[in-house]
Amino acid sequence: MNLKERFDAMKKSGMDVRPLELIGDLDEKSAIAHLEGRAAAFAEGALAMKYKVLVALGAAIALDSPACIMNNVKAAKQAGATNQEIMEAIAVAKFSKSSTVVSNSTPALEWLVAQAK
Repeated sequence: MNLKERFDAMKKSGMDVRPLELIGDLDEKSAIAHLEGRAAAFAEGALAMKYKVLVALGAAIALDSPACIMNNVKAAKQAGATNQEIMEAIAVAKFSKSSTVVSNSTPALEWLVAQAK
């Protein structure tokens, strides 16, 4: 299957592939490498597809990637995730992201505490 056929198949499943199409226009090998990595990550394995996609959704949320969030919500539904499961994945991602804000603030918080003494 050539690159255009791969993109067409992804579009049929509702995915936004425009960023990858642009990469492919500039460097087809990079687009192919990305798709091969995606195929390997989402290949059948120890985790069911639904859980792989929910993990990817959490990562997309934490990384602020709107297109990936939408793609993974659609993929989660296609993989059998319920709305409740998707909402729980979003809640876990939100908590995880907020935890990094707290953790990354440690040096500033330590400085503030030291200044208050």
